[in-house]
Formats: sequence, structure tokens, C-alpha cells
Amino acid sequence: MERNMLCCTTCPSECVITVTKQGKDTLSIEGYTCKRGLKFAQKELTAPERTLTSTMIMMLGQQEFLIPVKSAQPIPKRSMVAAMNEIKRSKLQHACKRGDVLISDICGSGVDIVACKSIKEKNHAC
Repeated sequence: MERNMLCCTTCPSECVITVTKQGKDTLSIEGYTCKRGLKFAQKELTAPERTLTSTMIMMLGQQEFLIPVKSAQPIPKRSMVAAMNEIKRSKLQHACKRGDVLISDICGSGVDIVACKSIKEKNHAC
């Protein structure tokens, strides 16, 4: 029998959830205090996902800036490295507004990468 401890991050309670498994079978999930905690544990066992946050290069004229970006929804944990590499290879060539889609369907995940900050072309600020 194998026991795993998970820290639920779906609400402020941050429950410590204990998952007991035998082989591939889940025997019990304990320690959650809300339905979201149970759903989190089940998802974490079968297909873990994370929200990706990073920076992306923006070229305005001859100047390079780093702008904050994030995934619009969580992406599969197994795709994180490939997604980071795709962001690293990408360069934005124009101003953007917060929430603008900068990369569509990153790594075939169906999830977009969006700007976290508005950048104006004239002064390169919010």
C-alpha cells in the first residue's frame, strides 16, 4: 500500500489530502473539507495540471522587453517544459493589452498564452 500527501490549492483552507493506493487502484482519499478538494485530488492522480506563468520577449523597434504571460487555463503538467520552450522561442512584435492571446493552442493543449500586462507602443508602459 502506498500513501501520498497532497496540499490542495483550490481554496484558502489548503487541506492536506492523503491518498491511499494499492498498485493503480485508489483505495481512499481523506483530509479534504470541500468538494473542490476531492475533485483536486482525483485530477492530481489522473491528469495533473498547472497554470503556467512566465515572461515573453517583446520587440518594439530595436528594444527588447520582457512581458509577463500566463496560460488562460491550466495545462497538463507533462506539457510544461515544451510550453516553456515554445514561449522562449516566441517574440512579440507589437503592443498588447492585458488578456490578449499571444500564443494560441500552446503545444496542442487547446490552451492559449495571454498577456498579463498592457504594453503601449509609445512609452512601453502600462
